[in-house]
Amino acid sequence: MIVVAASLAAIGLLQLGIGDNVLFGDDIQRGKTAEFEHCKEIDFLGEECRKYDSRLTVDAVDSGQKISVNLDDGVGAEGSP
Repeated sequence: MIVVAASLAAIGLLQLGIGDNVLFGDDIQRGKTAEFEHCKEIDFLGEECRKYDSRLTVDAVDSGQKISVNLDDGVGAEGSP
């Protein structure tokens, strides 16, 4: 019962903080999308675009390119010794 009351109080405080701006989350998403698109235009150069480095690395690995890795015991990831 206390947890329910606390969660309702938190929701009420959020309502007071956001106010009449029902598209608050949408505004945040649009701002972040615009920032990413700006970084993409300048080829992710600059300090403000450094936060996308890990995302770009994951996207490069997930792009479908074949990656081969040699393991320590002499067996390659492709199955070749």
